Amino acid sequence: MVNAGSPHARLEVVYYKATVSSPEALLRHVCSLGIDGLVVDDPVPKEGCVLWPVGDVMYALNLFFVWTRCGPWNHAIEDLVAMEAAANHGDTSFAQELAALQRAQIIVLVVEDAVPRFGRTRHFVKMLRADLIAAGRDPDAIPVVFQINHSYQDGVPIMPISDILEVLTWARCDHVEAFAREKRGAKEALDRAIALYEEMRADHEAK
Repeated sequence: MVNAGSPHARLEVVYYKATVSSPEALLRHVCSLGIDGLVVDDPVPKEGCVLWPVGDVMYALNLFFVWTRCGPWNHAIEDLVAMEAAANHGDTSFAQELAALQRAQIIVLVVEDAVPRFGRTRHFVKMLRADLIAAGRDPDAIPVVFQINHSYQDGVPIMPISDILEVLTWARCDHVEAFAREKRGAKEALDRAIALYEEMRADHEAK
């Protein structure tokens, strides 16, 4: 993956995805917004890297998509890693996700505003916190941006933004609305996540 000359210019970004669509489209879109974006297609496209200019700083971002889990996969991630290893089938998807969470410096949690899907979002926020603890991390030490995708689906009830913000809470976080039809919001969410990271780092250095 990418490496930058300055230790502060290299960032590990995890997209924790609570939407039903494949991560590939968003991953390719984010990589297209920066410079020299690269998507790793093998075995599935959920990892990439991109150079990302913010003001006078060029960040080298490693991107990794972690699937939120429900149904038969609604288990603690450490249990899934153990089950995966015991199965001995060569698949290390959950182990890779756990490793990405161990490295993560900023997280973008992607949700949708449609009522049927948003009902599970509170669960996904709790799952993210549990996954970070399983990865040996302090959840409150990692900034999170909630990227709220507006679905524009005719006939699908849409959550009022005030109700959405009540559910999407974190120690240090922000919220960015995204509109897929206009290809707007993904860049703003990532820019805000980087800004939150720099704010947290400055606060830590000031102590």
